[in-house]
Amino acid sequence: MANRFANLIGSRKISEDFENINIGFDRVQQDIDADISALASHTGNGNIHTTAAEKAKLAGLTAGAGGAGSATDSVIGNRTAIDTATPSLTGTLTALLSSLFTLSKGITGKPGALTAPAINLEATKAHVDNVSLHTTAAEKSKLAGVATGAEVNQNAFAQVNNITAAAKSDTLTVTGGTGITVSTNPTTKTMTVTATGTATPGAHGSSHNSDGSDPIPDLVSVKAKVEALEDFLAYMPIDGGGFDTPPGGPVIDGGTI
Repeated sequence: MANRFANLIGSRKISEDFENINIGFDRVQQDIDADISALASHTGNGNIHTTAAEKAKLAGLTAGAGGAGSATDSVIGNRTAIDTATPSLTGTLTALLSSLFTLSKGITGKPGALTAPAINLEATKAHVDNVSLHTTAAEKSKLAGVATGAEVNQNAFAQVNNITAAAKSDTLTVTGGTGITVSTNPTTKTMTVTATGTATPGAHGSSHNSDGSDPIPDLVSVKAKVEALEDFLAYMPIDGGGFDTPPGGPVIDGGTI
């Protein structure tokens, strides 16, 4: 009987084929020893066997865990990020989130990443693009040549006669006197001074007499003649009477009375 352990001839007695029997047993023993060694190696390999703790852990996993889309929020669980980390592009999920929050806080300038910024990017962009709020290089150059406190040139008088303006923009009112009217037209921005002739100027006339500040020569001459005539009339006899003074009295145009 042939097999992989020994070849025994059936016509032989056991005593005659004893060596082959021993060889067969040795080979069986070798196989058993090899199997025992392999079994020991297998049972002792923790990488291919599951412990009780691992089985309990495995029992708590949802089917398909670890596959695409299996890392849901409930699977990942809560993570607590901080905003004081040193930003990095490599690290755990918590470390990466902390990097983002730290950078966000630095951009807003607020004490915490969750504090609302004073202005958002949209409003900032609108402000930057608003040319009415900013000065161009040409405008800055123009401004540099303007003295502090300078104003736009104005056509104005600081004083009219002895009337001094009390402010940068003051009001002077012209009023009419005796025999004088003042009228204005706001539409045409004109003022008209009119001598009405309805009244005789008062003190104005005395200034043109011989003893005034602005004498008129012809008026002085006329006044002298009038005064001489008044004197003559005072000397003239009334109702046949005689002169109060002898001839050689008042003189009119070189003549005598």
